[in-house]
Amino acid sequence: GEGSRETFEILSLVGTFSPRGHHLHMSVSDSSCATYGGHVLPGCIVHTTAELVLGDVRGGTRFVREEDARTGYKELHVDQEP
Repeated sequence: GEGSRETFEILSLVGTFSPRGHHLHMSVSDSSCATYGGHVLPGCIVHTTAELVLGDVRGGTRFVREEDARTGYKELHVDQEP
């Protein structure tokens, strides 16, 4: 499918950006105030504006995705550079 052409209001956008990629989750609301959420994927188009505040983590902190032996998923781990 091609996806929805309806316009939505962004309620929240959280996640991580790194040189290795991104992982973002968004909650949106339609004109009847129904709320939807999920992963942000290529093809999401901002109709007017999106106000974003980004934080910069420095000081040797790194974000890496490592496979969790219990779940089999690549989970986010935050640690210090060796």
